[in-house]
Amino acid sequence: MPAITNYEQQVYASVLGKIIGVYAGRPFEGWTKDALEKRFGLVDRYVHEDLDKPLVVSDDDISGTLTFIRALEDSGLYKDTPTEAFGDLWLNYLIEHQTVLWWGGMGRSTEHTAWLRLKQGYKAPQSGSMELNGKVVAEQIGAQIFIDAFGMVAPGKPSLASELARRSASVSHDGEAVYGAQVVAAMVSAAFVEKNMSRLLDIGVSVIPSSSIIAKVHRDVRSWVRQDKDWRKTYDRIHNIYGYRKYGGGCHMIPNHAIMVMAWAYAPDDFHKSQAIINTAGWDTDCNAANVGSVMGLVVGLEGINREYDFQSAFADRIFVPTAEGTRAMTDALAEALHIARIGRKVMGWEAVKPPKNGAWHHFGMPGALHGWMSESQALATSGAQSVTNVKSNSNAGSRSMRIAFADLSEGKCARVSTPVLPGKTTGGYRIMATPRLVPGMSVTLKGAVGDVDGNASARLYVRYYDPETQEPTTMVYSERKKLAEGKALSLSLELPNKEGWPIKDLGVEINGTNRAAGEVFIDTVRFVGNPKFVLPVQMPRTKTGEALGWIVAADLVDYASFVDGGEKYMRIRKDAGRGLAVTGTTDWCDYTFQAEAAMHLADMGGIIVRYQGLERFIALVMTKAGRLQLIERWYGQDTVLAEKPLKWVVDRKHALKLQCKGKTINAWCDGKKVLVAEDRKLACGGAGFLSDTGITGFKDAKVS
Repeated sequence: MPAITNYEQQVYASVLGKIIGVYAGRPFEGWTKDALEKRFGLVDRYVHEDLDKPLVVSDDDISGTLTFIRALEDSGLYKDTPTEAFGDLWLNYLIEHQTVLWWGGMGRSTEHTAWLRLKQGYKAPQSGSMELNGKVVAEQIGAQIFIDAFGMVAPGKPSLASELARRSASVSHDGEAVYGAQVVAAMVSAAFVEKNMSRLLDIGVSVIPSSSIIAKVHRDVRSWVRQDKDWRKTYDRIHNIYGYRKYGGGCHMIPNHAIMVMAWAYAPDDFHKSQAIINTAGWDTDCNAANVGSVMGLVVGLEGINREYDFQSAFADRIFVPTAEGTRAMTDALAEALHIARIGRKVMGWEAVKPPKNGAWHHFGMPGALHGWMSESQALATSGAQSVTNVKSNSNAGSRSMRIAFADLSEGKCARVSTPVLPGKTTGGYRIMATPRLVPGMSVTLKGAVGDVDGNASARLYVRYYDPETQEPTTMVYSERKKLAEGKALSLSLELPNKEGWPIKDLGVEINGTNRAAGEVFIDTVRFVGNPKFVLPVQMPRTKTGEALGWIVAADLVDYASFVDGGEKYMRIRKDAGRGLAVTGTTDWCDYTFQAEAAMHLADMGGIIVRYQGLERFIALVMTKAGRLQLIERWYGQDTVLAEKPLKWVVDRKHALKLQCKGKTINAWCDGKKVLVAEDRKLACGGAGFLSDTGITGFKDAKVS
């Protein structure tokens, strides 16, 4: 196939198409076509507000797609990553009943069934096989909905994309479900170089057996499209021949794949129309609209996605990707697209490209990209005072910037724009877990330029912390205020203080003025630097509804209590069977020290963790019931003891544990004495936290520095 042009930008268009589809279809997932038409007519717009639902949600289509592709990177083998490694990824990033999947139970949720098989010791692809799980369970839709990124990392190579999709899909699915996934991945791959929908559909179906039901669906639906020339007539045929009553389970692949083919065929070069058709057709709307959107984003390009309807501004690229590793739980479409593209360059054997604007966290380097920055218009003081757009101008480091326009500023009225550091309240039907990228010890710097200004105006950075008394994000910390001088450079910096261990919710820019000041500023880059330095709270920060704030929890209980009446209180981590973890921090953390006092009440082992990269990738200093102090490296089901010494275990006896990470060297202290030294062979970075295996362990006086 021809060479790939504008690879990164095309990946961004495909990711955007995927996310837009989820957000458009999610509010009415599971509705029928008749119900949708009765309520909305043609669903050619966002209707979440009509249904009193949020637009930006956590959703398995997004989380699965953007997480499962990491198997290629985590294995280090990229295009040669074996099927078994995709199963390993599930055990590393998925917390049962909490992250990524619909946890509907054995035999009800295909993905949960496969996860349970993996926990039982079955390896992929057997974990998703019909032999173990039966034909109906194995052929549900999940294989298809998580697969788009495998086309994005193999641009112009549909056979390779199809093969990678097969390996990933086989963790949980089999048969026709895997064929459907291969078709979607092949179409995404081919769409980097081929924009004709008829040829794309031909390429997609060419990678699966012609005798398969999915191949027959393609032949039938495309034939009906030519005959009917009306998508509703074609839908009726699909409903009668391939509808839900013909295929069992909660959400079978065949009916949903059929209406996707219908949408592509009736809107071969129109993103808006394709979304209207696939969403109005009903059934598994978020999944179907997302797959349709990922292909259509490539076909029409960035310039075509918002041509008839502005899909993008309403969410400013915001994405939630909650997994057992919290670095990217609060992210954005461009950041994820560039991450996929970096993997794709490895898969394709291409030279890496320099990150935009020398690795700036936010760089606004593609048309429409805002990295989650949106106007804060909820409060009376900021209502109508600001707007945010991506523009091709006013960038010293690249070609694009974020323009903040403000107007009518006076006493009591300001302009605010912000981007979330933590997702906030749980949205959609899926739990959100996240750890903040910005923590005390770091500083944030924003650089840009001032455009036209009418009147007196100034700007300052702010972060919004959660308040320990209200559990709401209401505590504001500001940088120094800078006067806006027309035509001059703008630089704002803020050092992040410790607020009793409570995390940051938002990062923002506030503009104040007098006498109805108006004007514009252009933000070129946003960066953060520094190492974490703060004391952790004695009790885990939580929302009013009890959800952990800034922590990943994979345990049966985290509480704050003593082991005996009147005794010392601890943050207690309990896991009744297996390994319980509570961690914070991100893969931005590399060289640091983590320490805490720990007391085992009853557990096989308990201790502290550093360089955490998921449930199956971390280093820990643990006390064991067998009377050992061990420095271990956890790596996909295997604990390797890097160093150890005797330590007599006494119920509830407190020990001061400390780990120092410096390059490859890990130093360990116990009760003030340096006792163990080892080499970090695989990890290099990651968060910190607590471990308690098959029992309960208490922790206090924890800090990172």
